Amino acid sequence: MRQRDAHHVEIDRQRHVEYRDPSEFDRIAFAMRALDRLRPKRMTVAVYPALASLRVERGSNLQRGEGGSWAMVGIPPHASREHIAYALAELAGVESVPYAVQSLLAADRNAGA
Repeated sequence: MRQRDAHHVEIDRQRHVEYRDPSEFDRIAFAMRALDRLRPKRMTVAVYPALASLRVERGSNLQRGEGGSWAMVGIPPHASREHIAYALAELAGVESVPYAVQSLLAADRNAGA
């Protein structure tokens, strides 16, 4: 990745490229609204501000019964709405991730209008 493009940055040696969204919005609040709409079944999700990259960690939660799980989602200050929505839709296990992402983005635009 060349350094001329200020919207992309190389994160590590595995060539993980992450879009950098310069717009100002409350990323944690957006993620919480998205989780309210996605409603991951039998999953406890913690969202926190991250420093470098969007990070999703996941594990089993035996207190929630069979199939119960937990997740921690770190959201950096440069994450785009699309990137956050995509990660959360995958985490929630929706059938059509692209449709879920577009629905979350449309709902957020409508809420802001």
